[in-house]
Formats: sequence, C-alpha cells, structure tokens
Amino acid sequence: MNYEQILLEQSEAFALQLGERIDHMPERDDSHRALATAFACELGIEHAYALRILFATGAQNAACAMLHVQYDTLVRAAWYAYAANEADFRAMLDPDSGFALPHTGRMVHGLKARLADEPGLAGLVKPLLAMNDAYTAALGDFEHGGINPMHRTGSGFPVDLFDTVVRCSNGLMYLSFRLLARQGPARDFIPSIDQALAGFEDALPMVCFQDPARAA
Repeated sequence: MNYEQILLEQSEAFALQLGERIDHMPERDDSHRALATAFACELGIEHAYALRILFATGAQNAACAMLHVQYDTLVRAAWYAYAANEADFRAMLDPDSGFALPHTGRMVHGLKARLADEPGLAGLVKPLLAMNDAYTAALGDFEHGGINPMHRTGSGFPVDLFDTVVRCSNGLMYLSFRLLARQGPARDFIPSIDQALAGFEDALPMVCFQDPARAA
C-alpha cells in the first residue's frame, strides 16, 4: 500500500470517528443562526468526503478545487455563527430582499474583527486566516483551470501537494464537526469531538493543534 492510500484510509477513519461522535449529539438549537451554521458545516463535511473520492479515483486537480470550495463553506458557516447580524438573517429569509452573501474575503475579514473582541474564537478563526494567507490563491488556480493543473496533467501530480491538500481538508473537516457540535444546548459535548483527534495526528495539519479547547 502506498503513502497516498494510507493517508486516504486514515482520513476516512477520522471522518467516521467524528461522524459516530456527532451522531450522539443532543438536540440542536433551532434558531436561524444555528440552523444556517449547521447546514453549512454539513455541506463542508460532504465536500471533504467528495475530495477523498476524487483523489482515490485519480482526479487530483478536481480534488484541489474541492478543497477551495470546502474552505469557502467553512468560512460561511463561521460567518453565520459569529459575524452575521440579525438583519442579515432576516434578509436571507426574504426572497424579495435581494440579499447577497458577502464574498469569502469579506467574511474572513469580519471573523478577524470578531477575534479582536473574542479571543476564544482563535481556535476556529486562526486556522481559517492561515489557510486564506497560504493556500487560497494557489488553490484558486486549480479551481479555475490555471497553468498549474495544466502543467501537472503532463508531468504528474506531486506527493507533497497531495499531502498538503488532504491534511488541510481533514483539518477543515474537524473544524466543521466542532462548529456543528456547538449548535446544540450541551457545551460539554465539545470534548467528545476533540477526543477524536487522538491517533489521527499524522493525518492533520499542525495548525489544528493550537489548543483546540480555545476553538469556538
């Protein structure tokens, strides 16, 4: 079994571990904010699953594009949870309001502004900021058919890029599960999600291990 297969199997096992834990989550909050956040988290988890399938079937460039989509979805979930105001939610519920979601960059900026007043959001917001700075522009090239995927099609897909993309996807998936777990009344459920990290450190980016207890 090669390295790529091992990492994908580890990633799938990690996803199953998180899924089994979230299945025991108590009843969720039914506010508009919590529901919007939960739906976006679940969509991001679906993106992570799709990314693993794409890599497993040899569609590497498409998998990189999926990471960009997964990142955008988690940013949206975090924005729903911590940056959107009540007027935004009222507008979203009104089909005649003409409301349009802010661009991902504006959402990230809004989350960064919240971080200044709520340092407890660091465990969620700092990984999103780090990924925005390090990967968004490069991965956007894969999404839009730039020169990198065209080059890789002819020369082969590098293992180090595979490693980075899969690890980042796993980290985003973990943060999505953790944010999803917060959309319920029982805050003591959060440690159950954090306990799922044990044994899967080799499948995750280091940025996800900066004191997960501080994540929001």
